Amino acid sequence: MTIRTSISRRAAVASALAIGLSLLSPAAMAQDTSVTGTVNVIGFSGVFAENYEKFIIEPFEAKYPGIDVTYRPSKNSAETLALLTLQRGNPEIDVALIDVSVAIKANQEGLFAQLDPAKVPNIADAPDWARLDGDRAVAFSQDNLAILYNTDNVKEPPTSWNDLTDPKYKGKIAAKLGDTRGVILLPILTKLKGGDYKESIDPGMEMLKEIAPNVSTWEPAPDCYAVVQSGEVDLSICWNGRAQYLHDTQGGKIAVALPKEGSIGQTNTIGLVEGSKNKEAAELFVNYALSAEAQATFAEKSFYGPVNTKVELPDEVASRIYGSKEAQAAQMSLDWNFVADQYSPWIQRINREVIARY
Repeated sequence: MTIRTSISRRAAVASALAIGLSLLSPAAMAQDTSVTGTVNVIGFSGVFAENYEKFIIEPFEAKYPGIDVTYRPSKNSAETLALLTLQRGNPEIDVALIDVSVAIKANQEGLFAQLDPAKVPNIADAPDWARLDGDRAVAFSQDNLAILYNTDNVKEPPTSWNDLTDPKYKGKIAAKLGDTRGVILLPILTKLKGGDYKESIDPGMEMLKEIAPNVSTWEPAPDCYAVVQSGEVDLSICWNGRAQYLHDTQGGKIAVALPKEGSIGQTNTIGLVEGSKNKEAAELFVNYALSAEAQATFAEKSFYGPVNTKVELPDEVASRIYGSKEAQAAQMSLDWNFVADQYSPWIQRINREVIARY
């Protein structure tokens, strides 16, 4: 399914454009009206897709009225990588939003073009760690791993990752860990046990085995949010951004505990597809997506951590993304080039040593 710009939405922003364009300099107006075309974007599905269209794509189209943006939701980054590989040499996709570990693989296969700082000047505001492989992909947001809980069943919310081992949650936790969630949780648990994930994840694996007896399902269906919402489980290890959104929009049955020891964010990147047929328009879109304006808005509306160094979040927003001041100070980052090489072996260990045994 493709989420496309509707005619009605175009009409809705027309009056806003008249006002907005009047505030632009003549040079900016010339740039806005001179670039035309269609930018085909592929990215994450579900609530992310809805919010990305509303808070990133719509404002971009208002700023550049000659450009239409189509958004194609993908099941996951592996599916996106497979599609980009299939279209190599004749791509239909211009811009891809993709997990950082998968973006590294895409760069190894030459699927993303190097961004030109003259055409995408906002990359200058990205920290060094966010600029991958000579700017062939750039991080634009992070979604923290968190503990979700059902507000009817849990009256004293967990405050620590250690709480996942509490016997009172026996058979009451959902934990889909055979993917990026497991890859991110292992360094968190390893640090909690005094280890360093780059030396050994054994401490994290041992703690995961302590948590395992409390897990009722390793494959929550339909997803890790719905089983909490329904009360099927008390806790779930899942992503913060969508859970915060569901808390606000679905009656507060889901709430989020952001542990005091801090977390790690799933890093999302944006890349210009090599051989894009709409390169000029696509560069403008990438530049806008990397801007402080776009990232601040997405953070405040969707609770994804911004990457642009010029973004300053209100305390209320920062606390819903990262947790308390203590948790914010303990927030971890990963060496994603290292993790990309370890991704599959770590998943294999989780499946073999934990999921298959409990």
